[in-house]
Amino acid sequence: MSNYICLDTSVLIKVLMEEEDSDKATALLQRIIDHRQLIVLPAFAWAEVGTVLRKKRRREELAVQEADDLWLEFRQFPGIEYLNDDSIMDLAWKISRHFDMPTLYDAAFLAVTEVMEERTGEGCEFWTADEKLVNLLNGRRKYVRLLKELE
Repeated sequence: MSNYICLDTSVLIKVLMEEEDSDKATALLQRIIDHRQLIVLPAFAWAEVGTVLRKKRRREELAVQEADDLWLEFRQFPGIEYLNDDSIMDLAWKISRHFDMPTLYDAAFLAVTEVMEERTGEGCEFWTADEKLVNLLNGRRKYVRLLKELE
């Protein structure tokens, strides 16, 4: 098992809030903690999580205090490292171009995963709850794991 793992925002939100497959997201996080893995994320991932919480607050799906508490809970997740360098930016661009992705957000998570594999020589899984992303990749990135398939 690798020392590194990348989690999509869709997984992180499911840890914080009760949604479909939240039990799987929580089990995955517990497994990460148990195996002392480092969660590697693109530098902007904290803002993406915060944006989801703010949108839910503005739609009145969360009370003010609930949103604040969830933000604090996220900020206290153990073992997160945010990565930001030219190699990630350049690779995210190439990945988005190769798969004709409309944005760089998802591509940046994939780039972080690939850069960590290259730097460490260890495999690095990327977990997502985004079925559209998994379908777009169509099995062409073997490190991608769909949360709903977690055993």
